[in-house]
Amino acid sequence: MNTIDRYRFTDNGSEISFMPNYSFLHTLKWWLGAGFLAIPVLYYFRNTLSEKAITIVASIWVVYMGYFLLDLFFRVPVKYIFDKREKNIYRKLFLTKKIMSFDEMTYFINDESGAYSYVIGKKRNQFVRNYRISNYFSGSKASRVKEEEFLENILYPVLDVLDIPINRPQ
Repeated sequence: MNTIDRYRFTDNGSEISFMPNYSFLHTLKWWLGAGFLAIPVLYYFRNTLSEKAITIVASIWVVYMGYFLLDLFFRVPVKYIFDKREKNIYRKLFLTKKIMSFDEMTYFINDESGAYSYVIGKKRNQFVRNYRISNYFSGSKASRVKEEEFLENILYPVLDVLDIPINRPQ
């Protein structure tokens, strides 16, 4: 899967849009399938396990499935739209919400426990409220290749639209 497909990147001339978490959908489907397969396994062992053990396993399963369903409905479908005509940036989940204008936007790298990602935010309060626009990257060779593809195919076209100067490697 190339970077354009991994982020569902589209540039139709008047706007640029992409979904930063779209590549997670494939993995999420497999984990949800594994979660649903746990139901017959739990049913099979209902007589051999104690009632308390069944309760604990069922509670963990409910939390597990709730987490993945929340990701499926509230994290994966988030789309960022960079409207060239209105010079605004929108975040679309179920409703489209304006998050900032082109003049207010800045981008930076957010480092979290060994992994980092690219985020955008308003210049004045970028560390208070920001929006992750990339997958998480690590220092591995494969991750660096994916990061370079993200920069070339997603971030640099967005920054060109915003007229933000870029130090591109030669």
